Amino acid sequence: MRDPLARLLVAVCLLIALLLGVLAPGRAQTPTPDVTGLIDADTLMAHVRALAVDIGARPAGSAAETDAAAYIAGQFGAWGYDVRVQAFDVPGGGTSRNVIASRPGEGRMIIVGAHLDSVTAGTGAGDNASGVAAVLAAAEALAGVDTVRPVTFIAFGAEEIGLCGSSYYVDHLTGEQIADILVMINVDMVGIGDHLYVYAGAITGSQTCNAVENPGPTWARNLALDLGAALGYDVRTSPPGRWDGFTGLWSDHAAFAAQGVPVVYFERWNWDAGSDPCWGQETADAGDFLHSPRDTFEHVDPAKLEPAAETLTALVIALATDPDLPDALIIP
Repeated sequence: MRDPLARLLVAVCLLIALLLGVLAPGRAQTPTPDVTGLIDADTLMAHVRALAVDIGARPAGSAAETDAAAYIAGQFGAWGYDVRVQAFDVPGGGTSRNVIASRPGEGRMIIVGAHLDSVTAGTGAGDNASGVAAVLAAAEALAGVDTVRPVTFIAFGAEEIGLCGSSYYVDHLTGEQIADILVMINVDMVGIGDHLYVYAGAITGSQTCNAVENPGPTWARNLALDLGAALGYDVRTSPPGRWDGFTGLWSDHAAFAAQGVPVVYFERWNWDAGSDPCWGQETADAGDFLHSPRDTFEHVDPAKLEPAAETLTALVIALATDPDLPDALIIP
């Protein structure tokens, strides 16, 4: 949807729909709560603190990663989700875990994920306690909403050593189960960084920004952009002439994109900063925090984390409560 006026009109209509719970005239729809009233910055930061301060760095296969998985499972369970833990071996020894929280429904499934592990430099506050916090907020919000579609929230283990958790999860799905996934939404590093971006998925074997290969469907990314705009946030996508609204294979969406699943990837970044236009950097003024000793709790900004969590929650609620999406939004 490249026409600016059309995008604005859709954004306005979707915001009205989110507030009034009517996404098509002439049929009943369960009212959808105002997401700004569902997401609280203090609660988001409490999740970040629990993971990045109380537990600390969470390398794959470590006791700290196990503690993080237990914390996340406890949160999901408290909100009434059916929770299971998927354990798997990691390279070099040890066991990692995916924490999977499910809510039943009819039709194709929505998957929302964020990795729970970190590198050992810093404490993984931005990468990726912030992403887990946003996913937990969306799950808590959705617990109080009547939904139509099934939704599965996943905290993936061992992302930092080769996307092991998400690859293990996808590898253990049948072809029928993969075909039953409507969309995979990935949240990675949304508490630090200059701008909030959402991308569609692509398989880019060369990993060069001007050679995107096999770009995936864009309807889910476009919906996220529209909802973010309707909420009053500056939500962007990757620049034209470089990644062109898509993203590469560096996070947990990759295994899903490889199977043709539509992907939405949330992150905070700055594509116009740094020396490499194909990569950018996290902030223009202070450089990168990810994978550095500076990735700590005090550098996560609640004013940056909350818009990401609210846009994510609006997207999940819209998809989970309206059976006509995405058909009504796919514009050739």
